[in-house]
Amino acid sequence: MDETLYSAETNEQYLQFAGYDYDKKNIENLSKMKYLVSEMFVRSFSEPRILLLSSIENISDAITKPFELKLHELRGSKIKNRDFKYGGKQVSWNTWRQFNSAEIDHKKRKIVFDDFVKKTKYIAPVINSRFKKIRKIYSDFSDKVDENHKGLTSPLDGYLISEKITLSKLKKLVSDMGSRATTRFRSELNFGTELIGKEPEYYDDFYFFRNRIFQSMEKYFTKINPVVSVRRTLGSIGFDFSNIHFDTDDRPNKYPSPICFFVKIPDDIRVLYKSESPYFNLSSCYHETGHAIHASSIDQDLNYWEKYKFPMGIAEIFSILIESLTRNPLYLKDIGITNDKVLSDLIWRNKFMELFFVVFYAANSLMKMEYWNRNLSIYEASRLYEKLIRKYMGLEVPGEYWMLHHILPEAIMYVPSYMIAAIRAAELETYLSNKFSDKWWNEPSAGEKLREIMARGERINLEEFSKLDQNIFMKEICSS
Repeated sequence: MDETLYSAETNEQYLQFAGYDYDKKNIENLSKMKYLVSEMFVRSFSEPRILLLSSIENISDAITKPFELKLHELRGSKIKNRDFKYGGKQVSWNTWRQFNSAEIDHKKRKIVFDDFVKKTKYIAPVINSRFKKIRKIYSDFSDKVDENHKGLTSPLDGYLISEKITLSKLKKLVSDMGSRATTRFRSELNFGTELIGKEPEYYDDFYFFRNRIFQSMEKYFTKINPVVSVRRTLGSIGFDFSNIHFDTDDRPNKYPSPICFFVKIPDDIRVLYKSESPYFNLSSCYHETGHAIHASSIDQDLNYWEKYKFPMGIAEIFSILIESLTRNPLYLKDIGITNDKVLSDLIWRNKFMELFFVVFYAANSLMKMEYWNRNLSIYEASRLYEKLIRKYMGLEVPGEYWMLHHILPEAIMYVPSYMIAAIRAAELETYLSNKFSDKWWNEPSAGEKLREIMARGERINLEEFSKLDQNIFMKEICSS
């Protein structure tokens, strides 16, 4: 029942995020039905643990679904700027990244950024109400998990159990990575004029840099069709794309970030993104395709929870691994990028973006951990975010910016999983290179091994390739 409801709801959410007409009432009704199934499970069972935690999350999601839908609606209707347009319409939260990528007048970008930060006042009450309700729901189930985990007082506790890591270890891992990256990041940021044509300022966020710094070399990528390219590469080592659908069309209400929907594992997987810039399109398509081949490779005979309920720190491993091909000069030569100067510049700029990723997501992750751990208000979270961004990035960014992020105000917890998965993906890439070759993407046996790892779903054997050793990842991005 839960799988059937999940698939129906995910299909409706896909329509919503793709910018198609969708049935808001249907989402709410499906969410209520999921709530009833989850409540039955929680009343009657305590094992498997992962399904118990998932059921509590389902209950939380169902009860707060109206807030989530309201947030989606307000971001589209209130986070707009009346002075500037993109695609013939007012710049909105949905088209903000595309506007930043195309707009050459930095003053206009600053005006839009400042305007959007001010307009977080429209969404802050909804975020606050939703998160307060979620905290209360988790607290209500504090005695349910088991005798050793009666401290289930917030989603953070459930997240830590799922990821099999303690709060102290996670904080140390994230803060250590942030600290290792910050000096090198700030040094590289001094070359901001070369990277983006001006001195970096607070409104030049991670997503702006991700698009803008590759502009000088994007002519080399304009003829590469990301979908055709990734299908050819992964298809050649045995991955089956018959159950994967790509939606790359641009629609006004389409979600601004690339995203992958597991509508029914392994039979119906959908990748959704819209064009921002040629090189970003390549990397984002490969990232989401990594999610897609993972889901489509999971053994269909596994139990429901083993197919769907793997931790987020596992979910992002394969997406980051496949995305890393777009930063690998050996691979880029294989798909036609042969200019050595371009490849050299690309390596440097990608290392910078990896450093940016670490310092940005260190701040994001630590803020979200502290938000739940210390029961912060929205105002307190914003002030803490300012402090953390200043500490790791060295920029004075308005703290309310976190509410404009595509994950922080929506997901209960998620952002630390990117950092966990980045380490594991680097370990997996090293494992594949050592076991097969530096060009493992040309080796059918490497594809077979990857599918073997992916097929296990939640039962993945991480010890086969990962010790969660940050050094492989950090040494690479901090090297000259």
